[in-house]
Amino acid sequence: MNRTFLNLATAAVISMVASGCIIVGGGGGQASGNINVLWSFNGQGCLLTPSVASVRVSIPGATLPNGGVFPCMTENVGGIELKNFRGGRYELTVEALDNVNRVLFAATTTVVVNGNVTASVNLLPTASATGQVLASWTFPGNLACSQVGDVPSGRVVSRILVSIDGSQPSTVDCARGNATAQNPGAMVTVENLSAGPHVFDVSGQDSTGFTYVAVRNTVTVNAGGAVAAQFQLGWVVGSMPLRWSFLNAGTTINCAQAQVTNVFVNLKNQQTQQWIFTDTQGMPTAGQQIPCLNTMTSLQGAVFSFLPAANYEVYIQAPITGNAYTYRTSATPPVLQVQAGVFAQTAAMGQQLVLQ
Repeated sequence: MNRTFLNLATAAVISMVASGCIIVGGGGGQASGNINVLWSFNGQGCLLTPSVASVRVSIPGATLPNGGVFPCMTENVGGIELKNFRGGRYELTVEALDNVNRVLFAATTTVVVNGNVTASVNLLPTASATGQVLASWTFPGNLACSQVGDVPSGRVVSRILVSIDGSQPSTVDCARGNATAQNPGAMVTVENLSAGPHVFDVSGQDSTGFTYVAVRNTVTVNAGGAVAAQFQLGWVVGSMPLRWSFLNAGTTINCAQAQVTNVFVNLKNQQTQQWIFTDTQGMPTAGQQIPCLNTMTSLQGAVFSFLPAANYEVYIQAPITGNAYTYRTSATPPVLQVQAGVFAQTAAMGQQLVLQ
């Protein structure tokens, strides 16, 4: 049902479908009338409190339609008109219920019927009140999911992981909440959050579980209400361009002169102590085999793309033809930095390492 706001100060008496039995009030010659109950929830209307499924009104001594339980909005108004009350003083208890009948908001007020009367009641949150976060996410350059990740290899960001306050992450299809120019209203609803601040860890992965983008934000949840939160995910990976040459008897030589056809490169993350290239047992291998000379670029080097941002120890082995000798990086391996969001196009942009 569509809901629209109505200024309580100008609501007037709205004729709505409800009827109550005539109650004997306090007397005193006061005229009978209808009680028009208008409600809000901690200052917000029904549209901003989607957790409220219905509202229950209780008046001692009165039998109300449907047990006093009404939709949050009737004829686009947050309230209900209760008819045919004799003049006098009445106590009203108004409670907002969720879809399992928990009381989220409550308030009690007194009205005096002397003809038709309007009671505007602002309900306050109870201990059971929870809220919602309407979450969406964007990527660097406002790219779409299919444009983020290792696109040439087909390993694009296809899923989003959302962890709240360090909990086990939930997985969501990336496109559902990716707010783009073509789909600006994309969002997912996170429900049943307690009121107050919550830490959201949001990351984007490909189908293999590799993470390319992430962000951590704190979102303050309103009791019984909904708050929109857009997460701007940033790169957590970058690239490492490398070049190499060889030192023989004090002279720098190239691949052909060194009789090297292939080199093997492995990298060790200094922060995590994890190797990039490992065997099935998790043990480091010699590394990725790469042609010593890239015949397309005429460069002695390579670019390692989509590495987690960190400092890496670089280990290179280059056996000569016949394996009579192997050139290597020094005993103390060089350390190179990968910066998040920095992507080299060619090996020419990399640092040159001398193997001996």
